[in-house]
Amino acid sequence: MVASNNLGTGRFDMADIAEMQQAAEAGDITDGRLLVYHVPPSGDPVLKEVTASGIDTLAVYDSDTPSVSSARMRAVFDDMRRLAPARDYGLVLWSHASGWLQDGMADELDGDVASVVPQAFGQDKGLKMNLTTMARTLEGQNFGFVYFDCCYMGSVEVAYELRHATPLIVGSPSELPSNGMPYDRNVRCFFAPEADLLTAARNTFELYDGEFGSNRTCTMSVINTAALDGLAAVVRDIYSSASAPWPSGYKPQRYMTESRCYHYDLGHYVEALGSDDAMLAEFRRFMGEAVLYEAATPFLWNRLAIKSHCGLTTYIFENEAQSRIKGYDTTSWFGDVVSVLLTD
Repeated sequence: MVASNNLGTGRFDMADIAEMQQAAEAGDITDGRLLVYHVPPSGDPVLKEVTASGIDTLAVYDSDTPSVSSARMRAVFDDMRRLAPARDYGLVLWSHASGWLQDGMADELDGDVASVVPQAFGQDKGLKMNLTTMARTLEGQNFGFVYFDCCYMGSVEVAYELRHATPLIVGSPSELPSNGMPYDRNVRCFFAPEADLLTAARNTFELYDGEFGSNRTCTMSVINTAALDGLAAVVRDIYSSASAPWPSGYKPQRYMTESRCYHYDLGHYVEALGSDDAMLAEFRRFMGEAVLYEAATPFLWNRLAIKSHCGLTTYIFENEAQSRIKGYDTTSWFGDVVSVLLTD
């Protein structure tokens, strides 16, 4: 829970911790343990445990190491396993996020000293973790699921990058309202004998789908990462046969209300590029295997109509220069799949 940003000053972190406490008091943690690495807006990060009787402090960390660095994330995972040994672990990542955008901090996993560049996951006093760094940090940690309680992480680029790190991913393809998921309803889903991620995603979606006006805004997806290699292969074949990265006159389904968009509906795009019925049928089959749950409100913020929602977004570019924006060409999805769009 990286709240050293405006989410923390807005006390959204404390509201969600209070919801966790509610769930604990209701007995929803069952035979598990709920640990929270909390980075407050000011002061040192703390590893806490939420229990039915209150919140206990397990460890305090210095603020010198960024909480969105691989070194700090791995240190917290090590402490988690030492302090709370278990058969299985799930991970919820709470903060700001921007999806695949590779413009976060340089990191020791990239062979560099951590340094600040203009803006992927988390926002710790302006610092963010790149998607590729997150993938290498999470690999080998054996999390049964990763739930992103943040914006724009329901993209095919994110899911594909993390496909070896976890079998299940929950995320929002679009911007998520600052209140995030309802922890008072979802904690019981995480601590079910088998984590019930479909219900957790549905709970989050229904919370916002029941609102009115601009408050009725949400997209949610549950992704089975085992299907992503097959999906990548068929999408690569479809892209290989395309005459251009952006078909003439094509109007994609956007998932950002800003003038510059980095997230478009994957299914809408692939269907526009594809002309081979057999390949498109294969694409739909793998999408059905990869996307276990998807839901979208009719509009985002009462401004952007959602007419196509397959459950995964993607970036679309018109030329080679645009393919390098925000480090897109450093993602595995670009290297393994999208790069064929640039082949003469």
